[in-house]
Amino acid sequence: MKNGNKVIQDIVRAMLQSGLVDEVVAFGRGGPGGRHILPLWTSDPQDADKVVTVSFYPSSLAKLVAKYGDKKKKIGMLVRPCDARAVVELAKRQQINRENVYLIGIECYGVVREIGSHSEVSVFPEEMQIDGEMKPLDETLLLPSCLRCEYPLPTMADVSLRIGPGGEVSVTANTEKGKETLSAAKLTSSEGAQSDISKIKERAARWQQKDFGELKEMSPGDRLNYWLSQLDKCIKCYGCRDSCPICTCKECYLEPARLLIEGGKVRPEKLFHITRLMHVGDSCVNCGQCEMACPMHIPVSKLCHMLNKELSTLFKYEPGLDLNALPPISTIGDEDLAKTGVDLS
Repeated sequence: MKNGNKVIQDIVRAMLQSGLVDEVVAFGRGGPGGRHILPLWTSDPQDADKVVTVSFYPSSLAKLVAKYGDKKKKIGMLVRPCDARAVVELAKRQQINRENVYLIGIECYGVVREIGSHSEVSVFPEEMQIDGEMKPLDETLLLPSCLRCEYPLPTMADVSLRIGPGGEVSVTANTEKGKETLSAAKLTSSEGAQSDISKIKERAARWQQKDFGELKEMSPGDRLNYWLSQLDKCIKCYGCRDSCPICTCKECYLEPARLLIEGGKVRPEKLFHITRLMHVGDSCVNCGQCEMACPMHIPVSKLCHMLNKELSTLFKYEPGLDLNALPPISTIGDEDLAKTGVDLS
């Protein structure tokens, strides 16, 4: 993966040196001995050498930029498709200034649950590379959300970047900002290059059937009891809310001070997760951050993704793909619901 890393590092360096962006947000090596994968927020071109493209994504960079970013500054972001989609959703909520964000998207076929002692892990459609050794893809090592994912291509980013198993790299400019980025890095856009994602679509369908199929066959009462038994494990640590890129309210209704959730009580009321689900369900980008953050191993991502698929079918809305398409829960009216056969009376 040296070639792929080098191209990414060259792009980051060129964006900063040319003044195209003021800052870059990516993942890089840091911590003791430089062995940890950490968010890297820098304005120094020399830091480009720290940037990595390993298939490990410990947090949402979109969440980081929404919370701490300066909307007046131009920011370059090196992201996976789920985080690129999160940026689009956050822009709709005026949490990110999309005009000032330069998105470099990496094709992603899954990320590992943990990187462990390995220095390099890269996932491809049918194989994975661990510390330079190519091996058959082990799906048990990937996040459940990745196995269900249908969007491996970052077409919503300004630049799409593909790294092959042999380290070969191709880049495609999807927007004018993408053309500016590649020009700064002296790279040529591979126009018309398109990855074959048919096997990834098949994998997503297989895992969605596996994760959702049994639940859908349950009676409504049994399905409710299943989810309530899962939510009863909650210790109210707020990890799911704090890690979710779509949760952005400055004053959260789930805080005890807002009186919806009783202070000092563990477990929380059932409304805790139901409220969060109804708030972000239509815009869930299936990044899996909520589930990774949960110390009780509640399948939060599966719950959100399952609801999102139902809403997507009902309202023909795919979150994170189109900046001009607004979330249905916050914008749809009674007349629109009637057209889809939903009666709230």
